[in-house]
Amino acid sequence: MKISKITLIGLMSLAGIFTTQAQTQDSLQLDLRTAIDIAVNENPKVKVADMEITKKQYAKKSAYGALLPQMDLIGQYQRAIKRQTVYFDGGLGIGTGDIDPSKYTPEELFVMQTVGKMFAPDPESSGEGIQMGRLNVYTAGLNVSMPLVVPSLWKNIQMSEVDIELAMEKARASRIDLINQVKKSFYSLMLAQDSYAVFKETYATDSLNLESIRNRFNQGVVAEYDVITADVRLKSLIPNILQSQNMMKIAELQLKMLMGIDSDVPLKIVGSLDNYRLSMFDTIIPADTSLINNSDMKQFDLQQQMAQKGYEIQKLQFAPSLVSTFNYMYMSQNNDFKFSTYRWDPYSTLGISLSIPLFHGGQRYHNLKQTKIQLYQLDEQRKDVERGLKLSIKNNYDLMAKSMEQVAATESSMEQARKGYLITQKRYETGMGTIVDVNMAALAVTNAELQYRNAIYDYLAAKTDLEKILGYDIEPLKDN
Repeated sequence: MKISKITLIGLMSLAGIFTTQAQTQDSLQLDLRTAIDIAVNENPKVKVADMEITKKQYAKKSAYGALLPQMDLIGQYQRAIKRQTVYFDGGLGIGTGDIDPSKYTPEELFVMQTVGKMFAPDPESSGEGIQMGRLNVYTAGLNVSMPLVVPSLWKNIQMSEVDIELAMEKARASRIDLINQVKKSFYSLMLAQDSYAVFKETYATDSLNLESIRNRFNQGVVAEYDVITADVRLKSLIPNILQSQNMMKIAELQLKMLMGIDSDVPLKIVGSLDNYRLSMFDTIIPADTSLINNSDMKQFDLQQQMAQKGYEIQKLQFAPSLVSTFNYMYMSQNNDFKFSTYRWDPYSTLGISLSIPLFHGGQRYHNLKQTKIQLYQLDEQRKDVERGLKLSIKNNYDLMAKSMEQVAATESSMEQARKGYLITQKRYETGMGTIVDVNMAALAVTNAELQYRNAIYDYLAAKTDLEKILGYDIEPLKDN
């Protein structure tokens, strides 16, 4: 059974349609808002920034914990290698008037005299001394301390609160930067797709023109030069088509990376750059350039606050501190390791420690000077960043205005180029024009369409950068 050429072509077309429909159904339908939502929820950098906020909150709780009582269970063992020697230079006062013998019984006086001789031998033999203590000393108990007046701890808490605000602002900056990158990648993918569509449409049109010129050459109407020129023109479009396909793949991979999804997930972008043209001239551009919402400026302000808190902490290092302590301990001293026979004697202490710093080698003074210089540095850096941001705002405003003018101009030139191409084709068909004129007219149409889409992309990219500088983490300038 033979299949005609037309039938085969029809079957191949149907197969291509079914394959395209299947790919479309399996692909992730993606518009700009969906891409941003997925990126904000799945991008690892944003997740890390949110975790940083939680980490700083725990650091704040830790700073508060420094003001609460600190309790520790203490356990200690000491082995005496050489016991301490103690010397006594006098007796217990028997007969010296320190002790009245009439107040004690003879047995008590005997014991006191005996002990007195043990601890206070005659001066000739007192130089030998007496070793005291036992070989094994065990200590166990509870140690409690609580700061009463420590000014640096209070400032440290204030500093941790500013640190949390800085972490939150950095997280917001991560989202703003991510949204900026997602938008520009989305627009880049649209530009690549539109460029690919332009070259593909031009290739299809030139293929039909080449077929028509070949037919006319076979009829002897045109010269072989026209066929060669048309064929060269058609083949010259292939590198542009391949480059557009490569740009599409790169832009799609970059968008997937920003969205935090696997590279093998198929995407289908909804819409084209023409959709943004419909409303770009109606966009209300804010005139507020105060940078009040700019994340970089807010971070600088918070860093200055932290540096100021650090400066105050350094000054408070000169202030006195008051700490209370309480100890309840048990001690046992023995010469053997018969734990069951050990006797444990308790003792406890309660005290207050006042520390007044006097001189620490000039460390606090020089640390104070370092922090003060850091404040000056941050102030100068802030001024420089502010000047740079204001210049970027002006540049983006100018680029948006220029892009809008280019869009209006290329719209007109695109219509004129299409009209000129039709006229050139008619002139060529009637023998009044050349194939070179047709190619030049076709090239003018392609260039005008590419310039038109590039102008829209430049406008959208400049607007996206402007939103980032102004500190918008959502889409305040609706354009679709």
